[in-house]
Amino acid sequence: MKLRNFWAYLQERFAPVNMGLFVVLFLMVRGVATVACATGRCALASDGPALATLGALATISFFFRLRVFDEEKDFAQDALNHPQRVLQTGRVMLPQLRTLAWAGGALEAGWSAWRGEGALLAWAVALAYSLLMRAEFGVGRWLRARLVLYALSHMLIMPLVITWLYWAYSTMFLPDTAFLLLLLLSLLGGFSFELARKLHAPAAERPGVDSYSKALGYGPALALTVAVLLGGGAVQVVLLRELHARPVAYAVLAVLLTAGLALYTVAARQPQEARLRQAEKTVSLVMLTSYLAVLAEVYGLGK
Repeated sequence: MKLRNFWAYLQERFAPVNMGLFVVLFLMVRGVATVACATGRCALASDGPALATLGALATISFFFRLRVFDEEKDFAQDALNHPQRVLQTGRVMLPQLRTLAWAGGALEAGWSAWRGEGALLAWAVALAYSLLMRAEFGVGRWLRARLVLYALSHMLIMPLVITWLYWAYSTMFLPDTAFLLLLLLSLLGGFSFELARKLHAPAAERPGVDSYSKALGYGPALALTVAVLLGGGAVQVVLLRELHARPVAYAVLAVLLTAGLALYTVAARQPQEARLRQAEKTVSLVMLTSYLAVLAEVYGLGK
């Protein structure tokens, strides 16, 4: 595999900005676990920059393997709907991606074992669930006909990843408030983004391409997206209160949620694909800002 082809594949299907988001996710969970342990609720195993870097790489690796699993499941359909993609044109091959994905799995296992039995167990559970996702739980045709349920079944991987990363820095197996809020934030944030990216104006729907607006109807799909987005925002507010956040963190979140709500309100009256793509970007900014706000609080940035 030529490096330029692999780079083209990453830009198309696993963009560097996504890798950055996964690094932020890792640092956020690590930081919240550190704060929890600083209060004496658990014992924290310290790490240095090198080990933390490995943890960030392990996080990226896990999500890269999920991407490869999706490529395997959807290859034939994507060949029909997206024949121009790097993978579909043969510039990168599925066996090459599998090799990279499972090489990353070895890194994840090694880092998890280094962090302790709890981290290794949680990683194994997350890995097992991801393999069930790859097999579509043995009911792929039935599940694909129920797109929202399909999405929810796949979004459950997010709390499992959070548990893996949290237990890598905490020996406390009983849930605390911050941990539970992280689970909810990851689930709702990921689900809102998933809904937003597959919500289309009626005129932009394509035959053979699934969307929530097609499965549920335009209005109900839009309403569900807004409800999940606001639910994630509410969880973020509670988590910020738990961390004694500064007013600026609430202000930024309020501005972004208001912008998203305004875009979807206009889109409800005047369905336009361009406006929905703007709303999608706003939803992604809400998710990123949520993580960054928590990161800023737990590491004391700007204080």
